[in-house]
Amino acid sequence: MIKPVRILAFDISLGQPGVALIEVRNGQATIIEKSNIKTTTKDSIAVRTSIVYAWAVYFIEKHRKKGFDFIMRELFQGRTWKQNAPVFSAWAAVDQALGVFDLGYSDEPVTPGKHFKTVTGNGKASKQEVAEAVRKLTGYGGDFDSDDESDACSLALHKAIIEGLIG
Repeated sequence: MIKPVRILAFDISLGQPGVALIEVRNGQATIIEKSNIKTTTKDSIAVRTSIVYAWAVYFIEKHRKKGFDFIMRELFQGRTWKQNAPVFSAWAAVDQALGVFDLGYSDEPVTPGKHFKTVTGNGKASKQEVAEAVRKLTGYGGDFDSDDESDACSLALHKAIIEGLIG
């Protein structure tokens, strides 16, 4: 039996980041866990960033004992400071959470269009199409609590596909 490959993937935002842990064993991908955390604009960026940090530390701690073979994040492509600053503060929070465990990203960030194309065949797939493709590739029959969860799963599956772990 081949050792399973574990892929941790983050869809990072300050409003509602998502994370997924996908395990691939003998060519079959399975969602081990997915999560998201919602913050509110009523709180300062500092409070919201701290919430994202604590959420990421908790998720990583929960799953780190079996290790991660790949750690990915989605690329954000905002055009203005107002768009970028909150996302970059959330990125920093997740980076710090990984750093607590001496972990880092295994790959450069991937655009949504790139991982959507790999997983659905369409770089401009709707959120519903992404969720359906994730269900098909993993056999997952449940709901996603947010689009951020299914996007994080899509990112992990993208990595599994480009590594030749699943077809």
